[in-house]
Amino acid sequence: MLPEINIFSLKLSTYGICASIGIVLMLAVAAVLGRKKRIKIEDALFGMLFSLLGAFIGAHILYALTNLSELVEYLGVYFEGNQRDGFLWDVLSTYAGGMVFYGGLIMGLLFGVLYCKFRKLNTGDFADCFAVGIPLFHAFGRIGCFLSGCCYGIESKFGFTATHAIVDSCNNVNRFPVQLLESALNLVIFATLLFLFQKGIMTKKLIFLYLIMYGTVRFFDEFLRADEIRGIYLGLSTSQWISIGLVIISVIILCVKSRRVKIKYI
Repeated sequence: MLPEINIFSLKLSTYGICASIGIVLMLAVAAVLGRKKRIKIEDALFGMLFSLLGAFIGAHILYALTNLSELVEYLGVYFEGNQRDGFLWDVLSTYAGGMVFYGGLIMGLLFGVLYCKFRKLNTGDFADCFAVGIPLFHAFGRIGCFLSGCCYGIESKFGFTATHAIVDSCNNVNRFPVQLLESALNLVIFATLLFLFQKGIMTKKLIFLYLIMYGTVRFFDEFLRADEIRGIYLGLSTSQWISIGLVIISVIILCVKSRRVKIKYI
């Protein structure tokens, strides 16, 4: 693993570098595709940046919720004492310091809708651009996860043995590269959505197709992950339950939209 690299005596996180590349590419895609939807470049870029702000907040919130029992226990122990120094930092760095993709996705979509309402943009057109860009960003993010050693896979004869991962439990065990698998599948989703966008297929519905495609991928690749911090409920992880919910909701919405179109043309 390669969690950090040195550039001009500066230690830089490889995850941060990969995520930054993904963000830049996502913004570029939004700007280019936005022009085809007659969305001004500043609206495409600022809308994406505003959505990224929501994604950053949501990812940390969901991470904190996955650690809710530990957080509640910490609060109970902490307030039984008389010390208050470092309380906020402990909560933010330890119990809300990580990020969960689905929290970022849901909050990012919400912030995107709010931006469209504020700027009086067509939400469907903006969502189409957003849908195409998300898996491209995510593909690079997962490469960063692999290099850092987080979100690691199950023990497997096929794979890689980490020695310098940021998560100790990932080290010295041959593990399935689930991060790279998800990265590759995200690129497939990106290529599929880009093709549909260019052909004008499923216009204003691509975000729901994305949620169905990624939700399916995430549900099954969660079985190949070994990090326990994801939370397990009734044998399924937090992300698997969210995947089920998003897929069901997206299918229902697409069915309703399809039915409305048929009724309109009858």
